[in-house]
Amino acid sequence: MKNNFLNNVHFEQEVLVFDDYNILEEVDLLNSYPFDSYSSTPDLHYVNHWKKNLKKQFVSEKNFHGDLLYRSSKSNIEKWAKYTNISVDELLKILEKNNLKEKESNQIEEDKDYYEMKSESPFNESSILGVTPDAMQNLSKKYKLQEASSLYTELAKLEVFDFNSLLRFSKHFGMPSGLMDDIGFDIELDGNCLFFPFTSISVLNKKIAIYKQDFEWFKVIQTKNAPKIRSMIPESDLILINNVDENEAVVNYAKHHLTLLLGRLDAFNVSMHVEFQNGSFVPGVWFSDLFNFAYFQIAKALSNNVEVRECDNCGYIFEVTHKRQRFCPPLPHRKRSSCEMAYNNRLKREKKLKGEI
Repeated sequence: MKNNFLNNVHFEQEVLVFDDYNILEEVDLLNSYPFDSYSSTPDLHYVNHWKKNLKKQFVSEKNFHGDLLYRSSKSNIEKWAKYTNISVDELLKILEKNNLKEKESNQIEEDKDYYEMKSESPFNESSILGVTPDAMQNLSKKYKLQEASSLYTELAKLEVFDFNSLLRFSKHFGMPSGLMDDIGFDIELDGNCLFFPFTSISVLNKKIAIYKQDFEWFKVIQTKNAPKIRSMIPESDLILINNVDENEAVVNYAKHHLTLLLGRLDAFNVSMHVEFQNGSFVPGVWFSDLFNFAYFQIAKALSNNVEVRECDNCGYIFEVTHKRQRFCPPLPHRKRSSCEMAYNNRLKREKKLKGEI
């Protein structure tokens, strides 16, 4: 691995993974949660804390409609339309209309028109993703971010409003984003622990949609897929590229474009600090959520020009760490690749059906 600044950055954060996550239809379900198990403070205090913040999360999400309109793929917009039972054309009109209102309001939540627009938006999904009441009492499963080398490629496997893939990911890595707790859990956890007990379904899926589109640019760059890049470039930009028929020129366009995407504050925005270890000063970094860490991993992968391959089992790309690697690497707390085991099990079943076993 190349010796560059990103490889030398130190990070000690741990991620808490709860035993069980679920889709909660509304915030009132939090009334049955054992929040008071972490403190002598009455249960209602914690319930109201989460209700207030979960109801406010979508409203507080700046540029939601504009981000979804301009930074996600057409296929993800179609999935959102299907989920909300609105035609794609109607959904695009709502995105364009509300995007203008977001800009006109200067993103001030106290503005009445802005608040009403956000509250009444069809994207303001009432459901939330959260841990179950029983799982909330078990805070034992953790992993270090250093152990999650495959997180950025696994995060790209998530699909918008595919709750099965989201719950499966969260089971291994924890929820990728959401609301952090400033009361209750800090009694039990170290301050550097990264975890999200609850989150807005809409806000999380918007982040998934944007990340998948950004990751697609990373994928086509690392695989040097010039035809795919051409299909992703807007017509207005395509005519501006010199030697558009040359693959190198098209790939360079993609590299510049991804650089702009990674330059956004909501993507690669980390808190830097300096630590003193073993007689040396070491740059340290603190991540705000798993998307933040995944963008850091993308930046490091680009700096090191890592090799990527398609997994023989799932078809998604993974970062190659040894020449004979054919499958996605093991997940946290696992010694073997889940994709490799699934692939081998499928081969055994096929042989059994053919009578070869």
